[in-house]
Amino acid sequence: MMNTYSETFTVKGTDCDRFGRMRLDSLFLAMQEGGEQHAFRLGVGYDAMMQRGLFFVLARIHVHVDRPPHPGDKVVHTTWPGESNRFFCPRYHVFTLEDGTPLLSAGALWVVLDAANRRIVSPKTLVLGLPDNKEIPAPIELPVRVPPMDAHGETFTRTPVFSEFDLNNHVNNTKYTAWLCDALGAKTLEDAFVSDLFASYEKEIREELPLTLSLARSGDRFSFLVSSETGSKHFVASGMLAREERA
Repeated sequence: MMNTYSETFTVKGTDCDRFGRMRLDSLFLAMQEGGEQHAFRLGVGYDAMMQRGLFFVLARIHVHVDRPPHPGDKVVHTTWPGESNRFFCPRYHVFTLEDGTPLLSAGALWVVLDAANRRIVSPKTLVLGLPDNKEIPAPIELPVRVPPMDAHGETFTRTPVFSEFDLNNHVNNTKYTAWLCDALGAKTLEDAFVSDLFASYEKEIREELPLTLSLARSGDRFSFLVSSETGSKHFVASGMLAREERA
């Protein structure tokens, strides 16, 4: 069985922000696509799961970035599933340069949803045939909970648009990180990048209705919340910024 999956890609200019760093949403997209390629090879890719009336949804993630990839970098992405429990299917990701220089590590918790009623299905009730990877050391701690949102900060209004929805008929998980970086803004991200991120996807966004985005800052720490106009939480995140030293 294919316990792990690795792929090498070259960072394109279109993957990067105006300051020459691979965008956070591009990194999330690479994790999503690499994980799907591995899932396909394991027989639990999108089409195979939909034939069973099921699909995977990202619930929580913990990401640590040592340094963002730059345009032209050749990046090796390795991913593998962890041991499933009653609620979650964990998946790990490691990004390095070809010489082994660490770039990013991530631990994600995915849930299985019933496509008809959008309810969570326990992985323990399903035959998924995932490999036993107990012997592979975890590169990062899996997310447990996101620290509470700071009550003070900036508030924005945003309405999701057609291009932000995916095959599962909801806003794709990568778009929330793009919204986070939009909220942080160019002034902040000119000389800093998101180095640590804990995020929880609380409730799907399935309609093009106005949302409230809240960003709070305390030095290099931040918290971020996406909620509906009625107060329902959709996405909660907290993290740290770091400065990159370049030659």
